[in-house]
Amino acid sequence: MEKSLFRFIWKNSARYQITILLITCLSYPVSFMLLDLPKQITNDAIQGTAFPREVMGVELDQIEYLAFLCFLFLFLVVVSNGIKLFLNVYKGRLGERMLRRLRFDLYQRVLRFRLPHFRKVSSGEIIPMITAEVEDVGGFIGEAIALPAYQGGMLVVQLGFIFLQDPLLGLAAISSYPIQAYIIPKLQKKVVLLSRERVRNVRVISDKIGESIGGVTEIHANDASAWHSADLSDRLYKNFRIRFDIYNRKYFIKFVNNFMNQLTPFFFYLIGGYLVIKGELSIGALIAVIAAYKDLAAPWKELLAYYQMTADVNVKYQTVVENFDPQDIYPLERIKGEESFNLDGDLVMTNATFAGGSSGQEVFGINLTAKSGKTFAVIGVDGSGRTEVLQMAAGLLSPTAGRVEIGTHNLEGLCEATLGRQIAYVGGSVHVWTGTIRDNLYYGLRNRPLDEPSKEHASSSEYRRWMEEARATANPEYSLDVNWLDYDRAGAKDTEELDNRVLEIIEVLGLSKDLYRLGLQSVIDPEHDAELVQRILDARHVLAGKVQTDPKLRNLVELWDIDTFNASASLAENLFFAVPKDSSLQLEDVLKNKRAVKFLEDTGLDERLVEIGKQIAEIMIELFSDVSGDSELLDTYSFIKQEDLPEFERILRQMKAGKLPKKTRIADRNRLINLAFKLVPSKHRLGVMDDALQEEFVKRRKEFRDRVGAENDVITFFDNDTYMPTLTIEDNLLFGRPRLDRRDARQRIDEVVRELVMELGLRQPVRRAGLDYHVGVAGSRLSAHQRRMICVARALMKSAPITILDDTIAGVTETDRELRNGIRKLLEGRTLIFGSTNVPVKDEFDAYILLENGRVSSFS
Repeated sequence: MEKSLFRFIWKNSARYQITILLITCLSYPVSFMLLDLPKQITNDAIQGTAFPREVMGVELDQIEYLAFLCFLFLFLVVVSNGIKLFLNVYKGRLGERMLRRLRFDLYQRVLRFRLPHFRKVSSGEIIPMITAEVEDVGGFIGEAIALPAYQGGMLVVQLGFIFLQDPLLGLAAISSYPIQAYIIPKLQKKVVLLSRERVRNVRVISDKIGESIGGVTEIHANDASAWHSADLSDRLYKNFRIRFDIYNRKYFIKFVNNFMNQLTPFFFYLIGGYLVIKGELSIGALIAVIAAYKDLAAPWKELLAYYQMTADVNVKYQTVVENFDPQDIYPLERIKGEESFNLDGDLVMTNATFAGGSSGQEVFGINLTAKSGKTFAVIGVDGSGRTEVLQMAAGLLSPTAGRVEIGTHNLEGLCEATLGRQIAYVGGSVHVWTGTIRDNLYYGLRNRPLDEPSKEHASSSEYRRWMEEARATANPEYSLDVNWLDYDRAGAKDTEELDNRVLEIIEVLGLSKDLYRLGLQSVIDPEHDAELVQRILDARHVLAGKVQTDPKLRNLVELWDIDTFNASASLAENLFFAVPKDSSLQLEDVLKNKRAVKFLEDTGLDERLVEIGKQIAEIMIELFSDVSGDSELLDTYSFIKQEDLPEFERILRQMKAGKLPKKTRIADRNRLINLAFKLVPSKHRLGVMDDALQEEFVKRRKEFRDRVGAENDVITFFDNDTYMPTLTIEDNLLFGRPRLDRRDARQRIDEVVRELVMELGLRQPVRRAGLDYHVGVAGSRLSAHQRRMICVARALMKSAPITILDDTIAGVTETDRELRNGIRKLLEGRTLIFGSTNVPVKDEFDAYILLENGRVSSFS
């Protein structure tokens, strides 16, 4: 990585900077003419004599000559501003390009960090550097050469013009520059040091906040909120002191600049006025000089600001270089190289040593041979060096001495394309990517794009522009719109075979039940899987028949029936008898639809709902105003958040006084209506619903449907023959709600649904649908066991010659032994290296080593 900011700029944007310089040079004569023309207009056209004048072979009288000079001035103004416009757009584009290039380069360097480096830095430090701290660097790159060239050129042009009018005025114009040039750098030097200290302190603050977020459970479990708050407060105070010191110095610099800039006009008026009185200088020349100096202040100010910006940006760039250019970083070929051969043969470690870590993270003189196609166990407690040995075997950790080889190949010299595709590794600390289960399971098969973009796409102007920008910023030219899945590597021909393969692995790992449950909770697109949708609708009819004919089941579920009120559903669902078409919306958002609002007003239901909302708010405030915000009672029984209770208190108070403000009347009424919509009668037994109102809701359903129309863009009406796209598979199968006044209803209905799914052969399609279940941020919607098994399944999907599993399914229970047996069968004929803390596990493998304190204590 370039140590100097300007070397980085010149290396990556020299051609663009030269273009900016050439365009800038065009502006110099234009600017000089704009300075000189006012003098000519005043002295020559207005006060001049000896007319007519000849201009380009045409004789002009005084008025015509004045008009010519004025229009020439206007033309030059347009040209000058046109040049500025072009330069600004060009600089902005160049700055954004270089910012994109710099950020991508930093990200690539993160990928090239060796694993031990991540023990020294945290994501809380790295992320702000890539995102926020280099933002100013990108903006500066466009200005790096353009600004001093343009503003410096303007300064020279204007000073030259002033000297041409009178040398004494020229000396007066530059009289303050030597003082400023001496004082400003002295003051700025301390500002630079303070800026560097501030950047480091902000990075620590970011790291502390990130650490608190990651360990928030521990904070609450140990009542450490006060300690962490005090720690952060102390660092924020330090940042305040640094910033305050910077402000003092920066604004003192500004004070000096402003004083010097105001001192020069004093000399102009004194010296220039004297020369005009003596007849040695024309009044037009003095006016032109004063105007030129007025313009002169801007470039000088810009140059001083540029000096300060250069110092500040250079600090940020240097701190980035310090953190992204470690001595032991992997070469670029490590992540950019292509797979060129197969790793065949035994995995052999010869005197492999890893030192430099802390105690428990070092190994010494490890010798082992894992035979090709056999199983091998590495046994050792945490801190014995087991993890380091397995990471060296996977090529993730480089030995500080000795060698790790597969066949004739030293792993240290292999690229990621070879190691990542031919060695499958799962460590004790697993990571699940935000996305679907399918995305995670197929993650190891997306190494490079396997297809070229279609001719239509490749010939489009947007794609050509995308390619142009990628090349200009040294970004990859890989398109995400083509196929990346390597079916051959997984032993499949298409997506269907790939899904079958992954479901087989899921079965072996014991995740079938989990995937089935997640599948029932999945939302599918009816247009993408029409066959499954039809089978679900058929199953719905079968289940409805069972419910209607079996009195026991009938007492457990309330099916959607347009002629029946569903006490286990919300009032909104009962009134509108529909669900939103967009899963990001709530049914209460229907109030944004004008036709729906008109319907409520015409039927008088809006007043009834406002009254219900008012009663609910009164009860909620009475019950929960003194309850703490983290109480489970709020989540279970209240439809008002703790922080919203004061707002509803205000609404009720104003309604009682009859003084609901006009500005908020509609919004406040809608809040009460939305509150009423959330009421579930059989769950929230608040006594605000009666039989007459229930009958009214049922009666108005068809009217609402007729008014809004079945083909609207907002909601989908309940229909026994229609699949509801925003409901889960389970809700579509049941097409109703388990009765909330029966505690065992949900469990018994789940059993009936499971039996029906098995009976109709829907289990496999539901499991397949479960592959599209969204796992949440970093797998937060999955259990720890599910996350671990998904990572194991992801490794097994690669069908790699060598699979390394560390501290995964390492228990001694019968279930764990069965899982290990299943994995060995899946990997039969391939090398399996297994890490465990339990010594008895070694008997299940062809060979093993036992580690203690980083050394081999026994082997077989």
